[in-house]
Amino acid sequence: MKKSIILILALFSINLYATDYSFTIGSKQYKIVTTMKTWEDAAAYAVQDGGHLVEIGSQAEQDGIWAAFQNSGISTTYTVVNDGGGIAYIWIGATDKNTEGTWLWDGNNDNQGVNFYTGQGNWGAGDGSSVNGAFYNWGGTNTTSGNNEPDNYGSGQDAAAIGLDAWPAPGVGNIAGEWNDIDKSNSLYFIIEYENVGLNEIEKHDFNFLIYQNDNDINISSDATIKNIAIFNAEGKTVYTNDINSSYCSINSNFNTGIYFIRSTFNNKAIKTKKVFIK
Repeated sequence: MKKSIILILALFSINLYATDYSFTIGSKQYKIVTTMKTWEDAAAYAVQDGGHLVEIGSQAEQDGIWAAFQNSGISTTYTVVNDGGGIAYIWIGATDKNTEGTWLWDGNNDNQGVNFYTGQGNWGAGDGSSVNGAFYNWGGTNTTSGNNEPDNYGSGQDAAAIGLDAWPAPGVGNIAGEWNDIDKSNSLYFIIEYENVGLNEIEKHDFNFLIYQNDNDINISSDATIKNIAIFNAEGKTVYTNDINSSYCSINSNFNTGIYFIRSTFNNKAIKTKKVFIK
């Protein structure tokens, strides 16, 4: 009897694990990753996967992402964020970690990106505003209470995430699907956005993509025309990028010894990423 009970419990626990969920909006491919990571680790994972943390630029994109999450079957209570009203969240690619109140879309964590919002909402300093009319969906945006977030509550809330429920309580200012600024050290699920081409489309392109190191040079060649090369370190930060428009290139490897990810974008819209050890 005891063995049977243990077996049943073991099978039940396996079913509790969520799976990643891929979806498309227009020509873009997205994936909700159900592995819990800090914001910076999530950005690094996204880069290694050939994308970046999602950067939401319109109401249509916001609505599509939220609808996809609701259809994903992912639990809205998979974790609790104590500095975010006690609900669960999913990371997106916005951060003000470099300068408080200067919110950038920096989904690959290279410390560069479009500044779409500055300041804080009504629950903070109350001086926040969109930059050049850029889209935002901070908590309170869609209610009569006005724009409550971001507020840098308790200081150190330097990354944005989508709230999966109302916070800090139902009917009190912020609704499910809106964004909140929370501490980037929280471990959460996250959303990756892939530029211009879906994952399935990438896999259809079958051609050689070779990387080899010769003395101080990294040599890259392919059967297809390479449009752009980007190199990221193990932390997901961009250390090199350049337009190539050739089937071959040689890059001086003036990098510290370590693991890097070389991502090539091709004229046929394929994207391929390889992990290498640079000496």
